[in-house]
Amino acid sequence: MRVEGNSTCPINRGGVGPRGLAAPQVLYDPDRLRTPLKRVAPKGVALGGVAPGGIKRGLEAFEPATWEEANAALIDSLAILREENRPEDLAIICGRERGLMLDLFKRFATAFGTPNIFDGLSTANAPVALAALAQQGVAEIPAYDWKRANFILSLGSGLLESSCQLLAFARTKSEARGGGAGVRARILHASPVRSTTAQNADEWMPIKPGTYGALALGLAQVLVSEDLYDADFVEQHTQGFEDWTDGDGRSHQGLKSHLESFTPERVAKICGLTPERITATARSLAASRPSFVLAGQEELLAAGGLSAAMAVHSLNALLGALERPGGLRTQLPAPISPWPEVEPDEVATAGLSNPQRGQERRPTFGGSSLDAAAAALADAPPAVALLYYSNPIYSRAQPERWRRALEQTGMVVSFSPFLDETAAECADWILPDDTWLERWEDGAPSPILGTAGFGLRQPVVERLYDTRASGDVLIEVAHALDEGVADAFPWKDTKSALKKQLVGIYKAKRGSIVEKKGSTFLKRAFSEAFWFDETYVDEDFERTLATESGRFEFFSSALWRHVQAQATALGIEVDDVPAALGLEGPVDRLCLPDHRPIPARQRDYPLLLFPYRPSTYAEGSGANQPWLNELPAWVGRETWTSEAEVNPGTAREAGLKNGQMVALESPVGRAVVKLRLTTSILPGIVRLARGAGHRQLGRYARGWGANVMELVSGAHADPLAGIVALHGTPVRLGPLAPDEAQQEDRG
Repeated sequence: MRVEGNSTCPINRGGVGPRGLAAPQVLYDPDRLRTPLKRVAPKGVALGGVAPGGIKRGLEAFEPATWEEANAALIDSLAILREENRPEDLAIICGRERGLMLDLFKRFATAFGTPNIFDGLSTANAPVALAALAQQGVAEIPAYDWKRANFILSLGSGLLESSCQLLAFARTKSEARGGGAGVRARILHASPVRSTTAQNADEWMPIKPGTYGALALGLAQVLVSEDLYDADFVEQHTQGFEDWTDGDGRSHQGLKSHLESFTPERVAKICGLTPERITATARSLAASRPSFVLAGQEELLAAGGLSAAMAVHSLNALLGALERPGGLRTQLPAPISPWPEVEPDEVATAGLSNPQRGQERRPTFGGSSLDAAAAALADAPPAVALLYYSNPIYSRAQPERWRRALEQTGMVVSFSPFLDETAAECADWILPDDTWLERWEDGAPSPILGTAGFGLRQPVVERLYDTRASGDVLIEVAHALDEGVADAFPWKDTKSALKKQLVGIYKAKRGSIVEKKGSTFLKRAFSEAFWFDETYVDEDFERTLATESGRFEFFSSALWRHVQAQATALGIEVDDVPAALGLEGPVDRLCLPDHRPIPARQRDYPLLLFPYRPSTYAEGSGANQPWLNELPAWVGRETWTSEAEVNPGTAREAGLKNGQMVALESPVGRAVVKLRLTTSILPGIVRLARGAGHRQLGRYARGWGANVMELVSGAHADPLAGIVALHGTPVRLGPLAPDEAQQEDRG
């Protein structure tokens, strides 16, 4: 069996990346769960240890169950919460899902009455998506008009590593540089690492870690001071460029005066560049329009990531790149038929009136991320928790908080098709999902082209084991509860829910599939599995600028309201909020694009940790797929191990050599890794791939490499969004203890 791309899809046009090619190993994984499982041993197994009574970790802690038993246990627990008028005691934790499944879980939460639904999608994309929410009123990452751009500045983006833009960007780049119809865009990549993207760019500009926001503001300052910005766009479609006074008579700083402190000279010292280089780059952006700037989504998961993302978004606004040819686009939705609106009953309405857990103490902009949820649920464990493609004990920072929260939760239900760490250590029931090759769902892509599209995933093989699609299970559970929940799910299964959505596309009579008869349309839709419409109307600002002012806001009114809510929650004056958050400067800086440096290195931990997603990193890490594990990060590099990449000067200062097994330590964790010296990384940084170091997830994933998330301290979070900083944990490198070295030699 092999997986081929869908040639009708305009995004990949039949191309498949390594994760798609490895899909058969998901389907045929010998360690897939084949039936529902019920825990028969106590929760809370220590790492590498055994549960009380000597019961081992893993499958020994469970016994097989029937679907009837599993569903009945879940239905009974949920029914009690509804009967006792405490639906908010249900927590739903999703992974990085888009489309149908996330919509179904959100619908269930609303009908059931719980505000406590958390998803990893918002965390992974948070800085970029929240910047769009703050300044544009649209909580989504932008799409880019690659083909018509003349100049692209990439700030740490992993376009050719793990980005959702990979296939579209790679194809456009190849066509443009191969004499095709596309424009030959010049690409400048700025980052502390000469990554694959940097090597394929026209030029790599090495900058210090955590300085993307400062660079964006320095470029913006040159554009404004030299009158190179798009004055017409700023005048007609933005707010907060000049200093201004709000309706309450309070004066606020605007972007123009704020930029006065980000001169090329100051920014050069922050970023490790020359003032001349910053000025020349800004002039190139202006002279080469259409041009745009994009920042890596996960690269902005650092202290001050939201402020940095706002700086990048503001720079694009000054370039006039928003909703213009060769610039940024706001994703168009497919014209699907909306499901009937949920009408919460009395029980649900009362439950939904409660704040999301953690928000009552200190609200976070955009709602609680998974990072904020860890602390909130640990302090107040729910009665029932549903986990869909979420393995926080492995994949999130501060895993002990998650373990403590889930150990104390009355019933934990995981829908994982594999025995991952969270399921093995904390789940009371595991209701294994079908793989995506066995189930019906939509294939909702991340915003890439901006034009409307709708993909269909459908079974290509018969179900191998006694598993079920989680969407079908959720609908069945909803139907078994009271009318308030059941009525919100007027379909028998996920396929029926999808077909209802497709009616809207059929009635639209536009795009790639247009038929007179509904039956013929469905036949083509199932056959082609992707509908798209290449129409995109530029400068549709009425749709794309959805802020309170109807303009792009350099000074975010949404953030200002959030700061006021923080002041109320803390019982302080609004001007005192920065100090309460541990920040310096006036309160207006919280609502403007800004630069907040990575916390200073510590004396005992002089290096900075930079986790990254390799091209083989799939949802759930992909470590249980041998084909992915056999792909080296670079030609000649080792596989089935974790390599810590450092500059030769960094290793020399620590007295370490290339290929040596070393100890990598942070204030919260320790890992044994192989040292890889490379001049493609700036001194003072340790770069380590995500996805290894599993204790569970099957025979191919378990027991090799190091889990970098166990080193992330979680000590620093974005002050407004509450997202734990993935980048910038202080670490140190050192030789192994003699007994460890001997053990490694024997291994």
